Amino acid sequence: MASIPEGADTLYAGELEIRLGDGLVLASGRALRLSVREFELLVAMARRTGAIATRAELYATVWGGELRHGDRSVDVYVSKLRGKLEEAMPDRRFIHTHPGFGYRFQPQPSREQAAGMLARAGQARDEADLLSRNVHIGTTSG
Repeated sequence: MASIPEGADTLYAGELEIRLGDGLVLASGRALRLSVREFELLVAMARRTGAIATRAELYATVWGGELRHGDRSVDVYVSKLRGKLEEAMPDRRFIHTHPGFGYRFQPQPSREQAAGMLARAGQARDEADLLSRNVHIGTTSG
């Protein structure tokens, strides 16, 4: 798990740049329009890259209190943030849901991109198999 130091001025997650002092997020160099809560939620998750953060932990960090039973604030803001990140960088997934546990922030190729990469790898393997089957070893008679 990669954790980001508290004193860092800028956090990086692939092509996502989070400038803490400026309250600015750049996706592939383009600024994202995030609310204050969305920004704070992103920072809270990015500081724990690769680790699952519970809804209660995120609520305490971002809202500064205890999550009440039935409160869906974290889920609503995660959904908004996820939508904005995926709209800005459709080839990437940043926020992963772990039902019953919480959320994990980790940049990965989107499902579509990952499926395409697997398909291309499978196609290359099939082509290599085809080539190896079509190779004939010639013999010479003496």
